Amino acid sequence: MRTFILLGLAILAGLAIGILADRHPASRPVINDIWPGKDAPLVKLAEGASTLPQGALAEHGLRACFSRNQAYEQAPPDWMQRRALGPGNAAREPARPAPDLSDHPGLVKLEQILSPAGAQRHHCAATRIGENWFLTAAHCVKFRGHAASVYDMLIIAPQADVATADARILPVEGAVCHEAWYDQTNKFDDDVALVYVADTAGLADVPVARLDGADGFSLPPQAFERLYFAGWGKNGDNRFLQGGMLDLIALGETLVLADETGGFGPCVGDSGGPLYATGGGREPVVAGVLSSVTNDACPPYDRAFYVRVKSFAEWIRGAMATCAQDGQFVCRPGEPRSEAG
Repeated sequence: MRTFILLGLAILAGLAIGILADRHPASRPVINDIWPGKDAPLVKLAEGASTLPQGALAEHGLRACFSRNQAYEQAPPDWMQRRALGPGNAAREPARPAPDLSDHPGLVKLEQILSPAGAQRHHCAATRIGENWFLTAAHCVKFRGHAASVYDMLIIAPQADVATADARILPVEGAVCHEAWYDQTNKFDDDVALVYVADTAGLADVPVARLDGADGFSLPPQAFERLYFAGWGKNGDNRFLQGGMLDLIALGETLVLADETGGFGPCVGDSGGPLYATGGGREPVVAGVLSSVTNDACPPYDRAFYVRVKSFAEWIRGAMATCAQDGQFVCRPGEPRSEAG
């Protein structure tokens, strides 16, 4: 996560609040897409082709930004297995009690492998929004402003301690980012991406989260009175799930600005994670995706900048329908790895 310019806070605070009336649908099954019916793809895969043209994707705001090296399927790398913990590490405890994962539907850890041996990693979070789809931040997939090769990308779930043997490790097959994301500047506009996991058999315990703006549902204003977050970032040494309550500072059309409550808030490594809203006694609904914080060296904690999910509901819907066709992920960049750099 990058520190965003404080001037942006003043701009955000002046944005108008735009919330539609509440239309609360019936609860969904544990594993199910959040969108009704089956949408037609924005770009149809040509007969005999396995990948969609990059130019055609860009016309619809889509950018193929990661594709897994198929050689890893034949020879799984060591990072697909958790190393056994020594006695000292096995006995470690988080600084704060871990949140209950049942209060954080869809939450998973997202790791990027940045070195050939797998020792160097980048940590983020993501939210399950479909059988194979996970919502995260674009900067968690395509790094900003410097060269960095992403050798592989993993989803880890469903444990509060991701170093335990019970934590499942699944490879990400591909990812699609928002074409308008300002990856070479300090702006965080359109910082959203979707990652695709082909084999989700190990994620039966991870429910699909409800999104603000999906299936005709929109959070009412009072829902933003109770906001909270969680992630496996620096707060938990990139191992333990940590989280807490947040105060709403400003609600814009595409952005949500939140403030820490009680001296604790999101930190480096929590990027891409969900902002949950439960005001009015409703089930948790994902209202935002963490893009940045105002203090990278947290603690001390300050403010957190979230991309507002509702404004990207149609983009999400189009990306899911377009990039998965005939049971295959078809939004692939030219090279079998991230476009990072």
